[in-house]
Amino acid sequence: MARPDKYASHVEPYLEDIRYMCHTMSEAQMAETLGVSLSMWKRYKGKYEPLRAALKRGRQELVVELRSALIKRAKGFEFTENRSTYEYGKLVKEEKITKYYPPDVAALNLALKNYDPDNWANDPQMLQVRKKELELQEKKLEQAEW
Repeated sequence: MARPDKYASHVEPYLEDIRYMCHTMSEAQMAETLGVSLSMWKRYKGKYEPLRAALKRGRQELVVELRSALIKRAKGFEFTENRSTYEYGKLVKEEKITKYYPPDVAALNLALKNYDPDNWANDPQMLQVRKKELELQEKKLEQAEW
């Protein structure tokens, strides 16, 4: 006798939560949180479109957040830090300090490689080689058409 399907009780009511779980959890962690085994989780993904859609939306949202964080780090940013000083358990002084986080070279490098791959690469010579290779392939295609 087969085990009863837990999708309707353990997964379906939490589709909106699953979308947000994608921001902080792996699929194994999501399955564990919802009380289903990883193998059943994989079956549910194959069988139920609403689950696949929730996971896809969650991942897309995460990518947008990560992209924003990468660009923020690449450009540098200001932030305000609140500091409180206590003496003998009583608040003595509260101050707001504005700090500047400078642009991060690694974030800049990654962003440029991903957003402008035609002009940025680890190895500029390889970039030129790829461009010439592409030109040769285009010429071959043109010759083949005639």
